[in-house]
Amino acid sequence: MYLTSVFVVFLSIFGAYHLNMLSTSPNMQLATTTSTSFMTTARLRILTQNMFMRPPLIKNNKSDWKDARLDYFIEHILPNYDVVCLQEMFEFASSRRSRLFAAAEKLGFAYYVASERQYVWSAAIDGGLVILSRFPIVAHESLVYRRGMGPDWIPKKGVEYAKIAAQMEGAEATYVHVFTTHTQASYGEVVITQPDVKRRLAQLFEFHEFMERVLPAHRDSGEPVVLTGDFNVDSRNHVLTDPKIAYERDVEDGVQTSDEGAGMMSVLQGHGIDPQLLGPDNKDTFKGKTIIELHDTLRERLGYHPVTFGNIMVDSDGTVRPRETVLTTHQDNMVMHSIDYVMWHNPDADSQKHRIVAKIVDVGVMPNFTPGQQFTQISDHYGVSAEIHFSTEQK
Repeated sequence: MYLTSVFVVFLSIFGAYHLNMLSTSPNMQLATTTSTSFMTTARLRILTQNMFMRPPLIKNNKSDWKDARLDYFIEHILPNYDVVCLQEMFEFASSRRSRLFAAAEKLGFAYYVASERQYVWSAAIDGGLVILSRFPIVAHESLVYRRGMGPDWIPKKGVEYAKIAAQMEGAEATYVHVFTTHTQASYGEVVITQPDVKRRLAQLFEFHEFMERVLPAHRDSGEPVVLTGDFNVDSRNHVLTDPKIAYERDVEDGVQTSDEGAGMMSVLQGHGIDPQLLGPDNKDTFKGKTIIELHDTLRERLGYHPVTFGNIMVDSDGTVRPRETVLTTHQDNMVMHSIDYVMWHNPDADSQKHRIVAKIVDVGVMPNFTPGQQFTQISDHYGVSAEIHFSTEQK
């Protein structure tokens, strides 16, 4: 199945390749080294969203409505945020990413970083990652993961990092360190001993090692770190807690954490895993050199792992049906996965080095429904939003 999918996708890409020669947008626009301007703010609104903007000719059902969805996103969603992290916003064989950058700049997003453009001789497409910012991006680094498996062998998935400058009135400049990622996906039922699960955890270990290198080079104490993206790790355990209810509920049945969800947090923080988690023959622990304290903000704030992909609707008569069917494949309808995240790191938040304390005060799932459109939501994924507040509070 994987080889067939790879073959079909590559045929589609090569058929549309000539479009890529017309797309010339760079993969970053940073603040100039001579710039001293900072935008004054007391809060920073962040959105992470898997955009489901795959290259031309690729679709799940009748249509993916790519152009119409992008237009809706630019007009109705993008203006509400200060920093926007996107996954599956592919540049390959399409001018959509360039169109997004041009429209975003008109809306005040003067800075961006994105996955590096790929060409036909790369035998790959770009990783589909984008970070848009209203505030100056003063440093940027990228990581490309080891190639994925099956269809995920095609995109160069990885991590984009942006150091974003912000300033409160009367205070020194401070920085927010933003990462976004998209990891190996699973296709069909997920069993933790599958090879694609191990590849995903191996990529998350690469992410941890990337942070081990990037943060000491760019971060001072008290500066917040935000990890965003489609991690493709389902943290829900899918155990029905009420025998009288035959379907999985978002809140009540989302409290327990899956083995892979716990493994993800352990690997990202550097603790590693028991190798037996992935099967008796696995020897890898994915243990880092340093520990990086991370918080799954949705789980900690809400008390459960909310659904971000494959949600359900329950009619008044008890009939259960998929919440979204225009974009989502039939096999992914009603899977009730929690795979999109905003994570937080700022253990020394009260250090006051910059006389500014940064705290995450709000986080939540953003379904981004699209009333009146031929598609019901902006993507097959929900987004996740967060708000950071800056203050000069003392301990």
